[in-house]
Formats: sequence, C-alpha cells, structure tokens
Amino acid sequence: MLVRGGTVWGEDGPRRADVRIVGETVAEVGTLAPEPGESVLEAAGSHVLPGMIDVHVHVDDRIGAYELADTWATASEVAVRTGLTTLAGFVTQRPGESLTGAVERCVERVRGRSHCDVTFHLTPTGWPWEWHEVEELIARGFSTFKLYTTYREAGLFTDYARLAEVMERLGPLGARLLVHCEDDAVLAAVDGSRLDPADARGHALLRPGTAEVLALRKVVELAGRTGCPTHVVHVSTADGAALVGEARRRAKVTCETAPHFLLLTDAALGGPRGHRWLCTPPLRDEANRARMEGVAVAGAFDLFATDHCAFTRGDKDARRGDFREVPKGIAGLGALVPLIFELLVGKHRLPLAELAARLSSNPARLLGLYPRKGSIAVGSDADLVILNPDGPDRPVASSLADTHESYPGRTTTLEVRHVLVRGRRVVEDNALVAPGRPAGRLLAGA
Repeated sequence: MLVRGGTVWGEDGPRRADVRIVGETVAEVGTLAPEPGESVLEAAGSHVLPGMIDVHVHVDDRIGAYELADTWATASEVAVRTGLTTLAGFVTQRPGESLTGAVERCVERVRGRSHCDVTFHLTPTGWPWEWHEVEELIARGFSTFKLYTTYREAGLFTDYARLAEVMERLGPLGARLLVHCEDDAVLAAVDGSRLDPADARGHALLRPGTAEVLALRKVVELAGRTGCPTHVVHVSTADGAALVGEARRRAKVTCETAPHFLLLTDAALGGPRGHRWLCTPPLRDEANRARMEGVAVAGAFDLFATDHCAFTRGDKDARRGDFREVPKGIAGLGALVPLIFELLVGKHRLPLAELAARLSSNPARLLGLYPRKGSIAVGSDADLVILNPDGPDRPVASSLADTHESYPGRTTTLEVRHVLVRGRRVVEDNALVAPGRPAGRLLAGA
C-alpha cells in the first residue's frame, strides 16, 4: 500500500511525503510513485501520525466485586476509532496463582478479540518474588511491572523497604517499574468519621494530595539510589509533577497524567450524580487543575494516559448512597486523543508534534517498543493515523460500553479519517472496516 500526499509527522518534524507499506512494516518514506498492483490510500490535505498508545487501561477484568464494563472488543474498538493502535493493560497476580498463570489468564482474554495491539504490565502480589519466573517473563517481552504504595486491604500494598529491594533487582534486568504513589500512612491517618457517606466529595478528603507528594518524594529518591527506571502513574497534583521534574536530573524517572486531572475538578463530585466521577487518585480542586494544565503544556508530563477503569452504570449507581462502597474508576479511553488534541493543539496552539510525542513515541519508549511503535520510519510497524484537525464538531465518547460518560458536553473537531494497524486498514471515517475481523496482536507472551 502507498499512503500518498499527506503531511507526515516524523522525528524530524512534518513534511509532505508518501509512505510505502510492505506487509506489516514501513518500507519507504519520501516522494514515491505507485508501483504496479499497489493500492493507494490518498492522504492529501491530511496529517499522518504514528499510531497512538494508551499505556494505562483496565479492561476485561474484575476489580474487587465488580466486572469492568469494557471487554477487549469494546475497548479496542473505541481505541482504534480515535487513533489508538496499541493498549497496555494490567496483569495482577491473584492469591494462589503463579505470575505466569496470571499472565496466561489475561492473555487468553485478548486473543482474537482486539482490534489493536495489546501488551501488559505485571503486578506480582506474592512475596518474595519468584525471580526466576520474573526473568523468564521479561525474556518473553514483559518489561514493565507495577506496584502500589497503598491498597493494603486489597493485598496490593508495598512498603518502601520492599520497593527498594525490588528496584535494586529489577533495574539490572532491563525492566521498568511503574508505581501508584499514595502514602499509605498518610491515608490511614485521615479522620473520616464525620464525613457524610452520601457526599462523594468526601472521597477527595480521604485521599489528600499530600499523600501523593510524600510517596512520590520517596519513590523518586529510591529511583535515584537504585538506578531503576521508574514511571509514576496518574500524577494528580502539580506539586507531584514538580518533584518528578526535579528528580529527572539525577534519576531515570518519568510520569504521566490523565485528562480528567487536566479538565475536571472535585466540583464534579458534588450533587446526586457526583459518585459517577469517583476515581483514585480523586479529582482535585480548580487551583490544582489550573496548575496541572499549565505544567502539562510546558512539558512536565512525558505522556498522557487514561487510567481507563469503566464500571457499568448499574454497578456505579448501586451504592451511590455511600461513596466508600462505590467502585472507583471512570471511563476515558475514547476521550484521550481528542481531548489532548483540543487542549494542546486547539487551545494552546502547540504543534501536532507534541501530540505525537506524548501519545505515541514517548509511550512506545516506556513500553520498550520504540522504534517498532511510535515512529514512522523504515522498519517500524505500519501503525498510521490519518487525521483532519478541522473536521465537523462531534461529541467526545469515552467508551462504547454501558458506562457513564466522563466528559458530557465535550466536543472535538479532530476527524480520524483512516487508521492502519501493522499495514491493515481497520478504520475509515470513524467506523471499523471489518468489525468481525479483529486485527490486533499480543506484543508480549503470545
């Protein structure tokens, strides 16, 4: 296939170019003429970006007592329709289960069901870790692991001494550690006895930003001491983002934030529908949101990711009289690309290169997939997104599942004309080309 006449956004900036695809990879980029028998996809007047990546999605899994609303089929469909060609989910080891068994359980749910490529981060919950097993899984392509500095009741809590031990051993294996940063002791010390359980704003009071900042300070110190590449997920405070910025000079640290921390505030938690926006970390106040937007535009975050964790409307609403019982998580997958586009390019007039960096090349680097992913270059996977930034205004849709919309009333002019996954056309004019033929592939552990 020849993708002809578009503005191609490569590592050296935009240029009018053609992209030749042979099989699943990019074969040539330049001024090219169609070869005999070659199909031509016209991209004149459009922008051609590398396929985008969401590195933080919770899909087709059970969290506590609740099944998530999205399967890989629905999640991957809304992903590719908005320009996401790779998703990274999570494998959490269950009691009595080996880490390899947990991997196989999650991998099996993906096979033949995803329209985009998929990989996983791994969360071992047993202690001590089975390091021979960890090394085998790294050899199979699982290079990212996730731990939490809270969630003691869920069996996920890791204290700082254990975290240090993991980092000392994980770094030399060529792996990266992702960390959910909220200090468990700070959270435990919060007195919630006088909070009204029917008022969802209490969730934000129980999980103050100081807990994130303290945990983050300790984690980046450990990253500097051990040399382990470390990524802080869903940073929700501007002070936390500043800590990562300072630590980059002495440690291999990166961080992400989610659109809801840039666009929503704890005001959404007020009223009878406030429980719909309960997530962890919680939404913060407007002063923090404004600072978060400012530092995001200035480049404080290496990438943006959704922490997509959608529950059904029924499950979200069933316990709305007590915010402590409501499952925590909101939808965001289908909103990632359009909302970050509207914020960076539409509102702040940044070039599309910023969109490509923070939603494509930097996520690919985090996952250890660059330049196979996140790049339009000879030999890279032919994951291409052909965009029109000035399309008709349309609503943003976070999910195709039966879940509450996280961004009601938000619209975008970003029009996704075509999406290719490894050279195969999967989307045309915002619709699946072959709904019954998922083209996605497991990138590790297949």
